[in-house]
Amino acid sequence: MPTIHIVIADADVESRRNLADLIRAEQSLQLIGQAGDGREGLELVHEQRPDILLVDTHIAGSDSAAIIERLRTQYPDMGIIVLTHEARPEEMRRMMRAGAHDFLVKPIAREDLMESVREVYSTLQKIRHLQEAQKDAPRSMIITVFSPQGGAGKSVLAANLAVALRQQLPTHDGVVLVDLNLQFGDIDLVLNLAAENSIAGLAQKHQSGELDPETVESYLTTHTDTGLKVLVAPSTPEYAETVTVYTVEQVLNALQSQYAYIVVDTPSQLTDTTFVAFDFSQTILLLTTLDLLAIHKTRTALDRLRQLYPAEKIKLVLNRANSQVGITVSDVEGILDMPITAHIPSDGHVVVKSVNEGIPFVLSAPDSAIAQSVMDLSRNLLGKEVATVATADKASHKSRASFWRLLFGE
Repeated sequence: MPTIHIVIADADVESRRNLADLIRAEQSLQLIGQAGDGREGLELVHEQRPDILLVDTHIAGSDSAAIIERLRTQYPDMGIIVLTHEARPEEMRRMMRAGAHDFLVKPIAREDLMESVREVYSTLQKIRHLQEAQKDAPRSMIITVFSPQGGAGKSVLAANLAVALRQQLPTHDGVVLVDLNLQFGDIDLVLNLAAENSIAGLAQKHQSGELDPETVESYLTTHTDTGLKVLVAPSTPEYAETVTVYTVEQVLNALQSQYAYIVVDTPSQLTDTTFVAFDFSQTILLLTTLDLLAIHKTRTALDRLRQLYPAEKIKLVLNRANSQVGITVSDVEGILDMPITAHIPSDGHVVVKSVNEGIPFVLSAPDSAIAQSVMDLSRNLLGKEVATVATADKASHKSRASFWRLLFGE
């Protein structure tokens, strides 16, 4: 194993001295810096770029979780091992969510230090080699489905879209569906899955440094009727907090090496894990409905997305597009200043029956207008030719636009 370069950030002078002695006694380790406070630790990391940072949870003058999160973002190749005086579960969870790779409880034995350093370093090396190998490989397409309005039909659309994409591929393969609605995910119910594993289990694997494509694959559930692979959400809300942004990054990285298309379902809030999915995605499907509250929330979310991502990455999907509620399709396009990519008609009978039976409507009612619209959307995403959707209400747009602009403050 090559020499591993280490920086210590610990306010306790005696603790730093003991750690330094342990490191210097090992030929494979090299101590390249010591810091007694958070600011000095950040400067040392920036200057020295160590392989491993040993950081105490109570480093003077700083929030160690904030330091860890900042460093993990800036230096993703650096291993972070947290030092603590007692193994308190809530503190460990907070540090893991911030991005720590491992924990050591003081006083630290030589064997424990060596095992932790070597395992963290080895895991990061494997990830680095995997990322290098993937650079020249064809990248899969990640499609994230998001709606800021609960009850917009987001999960049903994500499930049916994943099935439709799989049907469109020549080999009927290469599609995986990921449920990132970590607290209240229901993709397993929509597809009638009896899942034994979830992304929460992968989060535990990630903490122990064992996350790789093979491990991720073993946590997927197969949809019997289609062969679609699915990574389901945690079974109960309390497990949601165990899934960090770094877990999601590793999961998506691993899936990209195995699947051509990845469909991601999300919660109706702009969470950190949702932004990770957005960052990885080639396409963000922003779902809205002909509802005043939904349109208002969609515009707020769209403003945020436009600040962060190129316009071509965001596609507007209108669900229940044929509803007669006094708001037209053209009204929506005018308010959001964005064309609608797909119009999904309302068909409560087909959708409710589909969900109750656990059979996607693109399978149970393939000739229905709603199923055909989702198939058209899948063809659009695959780059296949799709018939243009005519909107009958274009003529009324000019006369109504001023009212909606006034209502929305434009």
